[in-house]
Amino acid sequence: MDRFGDTSAGSADDLLGGEDRLGRSLERWAADARVDDAARARVRARWMRIQSEEGASLAGALLDLAEHGRPVVFDVGDHRFRGVLVGIGGDFVAVRSDQGRQVLVRIDAIDVVRSEPGGIDARGDRTHRVELEFDGVLGPLAADRPDVLVRTRSGVTTKGELRSAGTDVVRLRVHGDPPTPVWIATASIAVIVVDP
Repeated sequence: MDRFGDTSAGSADDLLGGEDRLGRSLERWAADARVDDAARARVRARWMRIQSEEGASLAGALLDLAEHGRPVVFDVGDHRFRGVLVGIGGDFVAVRSDQGRQVLVRIDAIDVVRSEPGGIDARGDRTHRVELEFDGVLGPLAADRPDVLVRTRSGVTTKGELRSAGTDVVRLRVHGDPPTPVWIATASIAVIVVDP
């Protein structure tokens, strides 16, 4: 009799899962190990998902959404519009609206971003390093003197020709007879719609 209480020598097949008590024990231990490994994998995946979500930012979510090129809905103050993200700066996004307009939106002015039903579930756990800031875009944009609609954080809208961008102010020429110059504090701007 061996130390497992079996008196027959048995074949190698018996030891690996046959009638032998050691074989049955090995099978049970292997099954237990597979169950434990699967449970550890689920816990690890859950923990990674939690860490990812805790590190999320709006800019990271916008980056994820921009890469997929699908329409999203933005709420900025009391204004809502739909479009496709076409670029991300350090503190703003560039959007092509459903009407084909170019829209620049400060990220910190965005209240809510909605993905389309069935759209991607952006985690937003990535960071992006872009040197181009909102204020840095205004000068080159003003060089073309486009017509723009400027919406401030408080909801005031002004439509006119973008004439210049200074250190902390943009100047528009509001169409009329005669045209009227208007100065808008750059820090107050939430959205600029180009060629409205």
